Amino acid sequence: MSTVLFFLLAIAILVFVHEMGHYLAARQCGVAVERFSIGFGRALLKWRFKRSNTEWVIAAIPLGGYVKMDEPNFEAKPLAARAWIVFAGPLANLIFAALAYAFLFHAGREEPIAVLAQPKAATAAALAGLREGDRIIGIGIHDVISFNDLRWRVAQASVGEGAASISLKAERPNGEVVSVVLPIVATHTGETGQTSDPAATVAALGLAPMSKSVRVIRVQEGSVAQAAGLREGDRILRVGQEDVRQPDAVIGRIKESQGKPIELTVSDGSQTERVVITARAGQDGVFRIGAVVGAEVETTHVADAPLQALSRGVTRTWEMSLLTVRALGRMLMGELSWRQISGPVTIADAAGQSAGNGLQAFVGFLALISISIAVLNLLPIPMLDGGHLMYYLWELVRGQPLSAEIQETGRRIGVALIMALTAVALFNDFSRLAGW
Repeated sequence: MSTVLFFLLAIAILVFVHEMGHYLAARQCGVAVERFSIGFGRALLKWRFKRSNTEWVIAAIPLGGYVKMDEPNFEAKPLAARAWIVFAGPLANLIFAALAYAFLFHAGREEPIAVLAQPKAATAAALAGLREGDRIIGIGIHDVISFNDLRWRVAQASVGEGAASISLKAERPNGEVVSVVLPIVATHTGETGQTSDPAATVAALGLAPMSKSVRVIRVQEGSVAQAAGLREGDRILRVGQEDVRQPDAVIGRIKESQGKPIELTVSDGSQTERVVITARAGQDGVFRIGAVVGAEVETTHVADAPLQALSRGVTRTWEMSLLTVRALGRMLMGELSWRQISGPVTIADAAGQSAGNGLQAFVGFLALISISIAVLNLLPIPMLDGGHLMYYLWELVRGQPLSAEIQETGRRIGVALIMALTAVALFNDFSRLAGW
């Protein structure tokens, strides 16, 4: 239930921001606004303010919204005014994202330091000579301040630019600085194409933050881990006689156990005990114990002064917008899989998870979705803001608007494209749920 509530809250906030952009621009240009609606369909709540003749509505279907203007009044306005009113919606989403990122950059956060664990054998990082304790201080022309920053730079290079390689600068514990070039390889190929998950790309390169210990993050109800007495927050110190500090080492030993009992040395902070546990095979044949484990890494506190945070917020919004556009372009070219498109089910799940991780995670989620809404609405598809701007560009070049017949045909094509995109997104959602 909380997932649905946070999803609806996120949609309401972002729709309000988008439609408020249209509303304020319309009022600025002297266009009367008859209705401002959050949602579609039957009105659940509606009211008017004394200073305005606008009817404010919260409607029954919460997946969107609209601003209804006095159409003859709008059409009578100059081309520049109409274009500004249309563009103001996506612009409001971009401004919201920039302010949200600025808040996050100023509020400060704990991020893993960019000190590497020992790269796995045969990965690009291992072959390039990177080793445990190396601290990544730069990617290309950009400085790296944390492991999160490293992931972001890799995402820009691999997903947005489609780069074949990235250049890293690393500082060794003895102060020596080395530079290496790592080839970027697709982390998933086949019928679904290449994945755009930057975390998977970073892992495939052999880059992982150095872990102090392995912590149990979550224990599933009814699992063998729960039966053995594992609890959230426990640290796994050894598997058998092998000391472990990386989650992959624990996961690997459990998979290799093939159902044979294995001994874990576990600490809850006050006492250490040995637990014998027998992994079970899932439907995919992989042996698991029903516990999620993660790395306990050293972190650094990152916070910016207000003006610097605002500047970084604007920059991050611009970079994320370009990344989204480039990713869409690569999907059209067949270089990225359409399976990366998410629908309302996945977005709802992400909203619930981000809210569960605190205010900052939820604000970051809102910023990301706000950028997606802005970019989507600026696509040159009839029915969307970008389609209207495309019509206005034609009007600017030819000196007259497109005929009503052509605009109606465009509207039908736009509806078909949006329905197709929605169908792809919903298919991807249910495919993820079904494990396809």
